Amino acid sequence: MAEPTRPSDGMHPLDVMAPIDAETRRTMLRYMLVARAIDDEASLLQNQGALDLWLPCRGQEAAQVGSATAIGDEAVIFPSYREHAVAVQRGIDGVSLVAQWAGRTFCGWDPHRHRFFPYTLVLATQALHGVGYAIGRRLQNMPETVVIYIGDGATSEGDMSEAMNLAAVESAAVLFICQNNGWAISKPSHEQMATSIAERANGFGLRSWSIAADDPDDTYLACLAARRYVEAEQAPALIELRATRVRGHTTSDPHRTYRDPNELAVAQTYDPVAAYREKLYAAGVVDEQWLDAVEAQAGVARRQLLEAFAK
Repeated sequence: MAEPTRPSDGMHPLDVMAPIDAETRRTMLRYMLVARAIDDEASLLQNQGALDLWLPCRGQEAAQVGSATAIGDEAVIFPSYREHAVAVQRGIDGVSLVAQWAGRTFCGWDPHRHRFFPYTLVLATQALHGVGYAIGRRLQNMPETVVIYIGDGATSEGDMSEAMNLAAVESAAVLFICQNNGWAISKPSHEQMATSIAERANGFGLRSWSIAADDPDDTYLACLAARRYVEAEQAPALIELRATRVRGHTTSDPHRTYRDPNELAVAQTYDPVAAYREKLYAAGVVDEQWLDAVEAQAGVARRQLLEAFAK
């Protein structure tokens, strides 16, 4: 695994680079395993006609759980539509998460209680919403750190450019977290932009970084440093998390028709959940008893989805 590039401008406490404690690592693995179970069951439900649409996050669990854990519970999150593992980390159960995709509600959870705003299918609109929220809270003398999740394809939308420019001009305490899975539906990233997303953010005056987000430990440390930068400087920043899209853009997307078979074969061997499980087991951080208990929890989440949505 390549060593990720981490924020290192001398402004971050040394403990950012310290080893992650065992309990935090176990918690991240638990969220990854439960999120994978929900994601897999929701994919099956959509294929069976029980859901109208589902956008899988398989392959991006390390990016999502590592970043969400580093953010903590206090920051307000504006997601896009694929942050299922982030939602799980914020305490949202599978049934509440999936209800929107079955057309039963506009949002299945309380955004204020979970500090996790509703999903949006309109690309990049959450970027402007999040920046406006951060500025508004500051004007009310109740400043909050805001985190905006966005995909690589959405960074080409005008709303994202406007949001980054406004955040920089207004010194908004916003951390943009871009999950770059290499595809904007059927358009590969290298055909969408000539530079990295992190470099593009620099052009708007944002501090930015780009890392390989295939391990939650590395992702956690990098995002923790990025969050601390935003909070210490009261200035916006962007971190690009380079991940792998294992499945289609949605469960209805015939991605095999436009992806190179060799590229797809390599992508499908990538499993950050299995890799992290093996890593923690080998290190003695988790044992069979712990894994069995979490697998049981994941099984309950799957059964709850079947009971709620299966026809």
